[in-house]
Amino acid sequence: MLALRELLVRRLQYALVSAVITLIAYLVLMVTGLGLGLYELAGTALLNLNSDAIVYSRGSDLSVLRSELGDEAIREASAQPGVKASAPLGYAAAAIQDGAGHVTTAAVIGYVPGTIGEPATVAGRSLLPYEDRAMLADRNFLRSSGLKIGDTVQIPARLQLLEFRIAGEIEQGNFFFQPAVYVLREAWRDIRYGVTDEFTPDANILLLQGAGLDGLEGASWIAVSKETAFANIDGVAAQQSTVDSLRYMGLVIGAMVVGIFFYVLTLQKIGQIGMLKAIGAPSVYLIRQGLVQVLIVTTSATAVAVALATGTGYALNVSSAAVPVHFTTQAMLSTGISIVVAGLLGAALSIWQIGRTDPLIALQQQQT
Repeated sequence: MLALRELLVRRLQYALVSAVITLIAYLVLMVTGLGLGLYELAGTALLNLNSDAIVYSRGSDLSVLRSELGDEAIREASAQPGVKASAPLGYAAAAIQDGAGHVTTAAVIGYVPGTIGEPATVAGRSLLPYEDRAMLADRNFLRSSGLKIGDTVQIPARLQLLEFRIAGEIEQGNFFFQPAVYVLREAWRDIRYGVTDEFTPDANILLLQGAGLDGLEGASWIAVSKETAFANIDGVAAQQSTVDSLRYMGLVIGAMVVGIFFYVLTLQKIGQIGMLKAIGAPSVYLIRQGLVQVLIVTTSATAVAVALATGTGYALNVSSAAVPVHFTTQAMLSTGISIVVAGLLGAALSIWQIGRTDPLIALQQQQT
């Protein structure tokens, strides 16, 4: 095949452009992995909640930070037609201290045992209804803090420190870029509000299970899907828009690099193209050979970039680095295909040049 023969003859030139495309593809893949990692940090704990809809207080703009629900709103929302189960949840950001004084920030979630708000325990044990000073810690929290089941930590609550013992490990994820720890709702109210009375909120949000609950509302509350709730986490939309912009810029740069390189090569071999056309080679055949070259170069470069990105992500995860990089097979595949397609689009100018080359003019230019 003509395309393969030229790749072998000009292997140094094609190796150089393959290296450049590999670096660009690697950059695009890492940006994609960073976007997925930040997406997980933003609120996978919310997406992992065992519910079909989430209730917020009206006027909170679907913000867990601003939402506050009282007992009346909780009872009213839980009694709506179609609701099969419900569970109130509270949220508070806290700086958790271990015995050595080391501080790790975490999202403290208050729940009621035996409800759909209780997380599944993967190690240790669940909390008992009377254990106000025990907690369940997410795996990410234990990993970042160096703590383990059975250790004791302290959580600031107003001007005092409340002591909690880690009873179990969960895999709930992150909440507002913080690993989640679960305590009983009464303990959460102590942490967030201190002294409580009849006017103290009972929860920030309410989980609902059932069909057709999205869009339900009352005088002081409104229910939305988990996906809508996640999309309204402060900063998530802007964060993903920024990552997507960087990704698209990388694809555009990759298309330009491929386009410029192959266009220059095409100009260098105008005489040969003209000679091939003069002896009967159709333009369609020459265009097809050019596309094959682009496909081989971009596909091989992308494959190397995928391997490099996968290795980098694995190394970052093993080293417990603070860079939130995460890859999925679907993301790798879609990004890899996008890079190859961008390369083919970038080669359009070269293909146009091959198609419009006049054999007589090309031969005359070669003679001069």
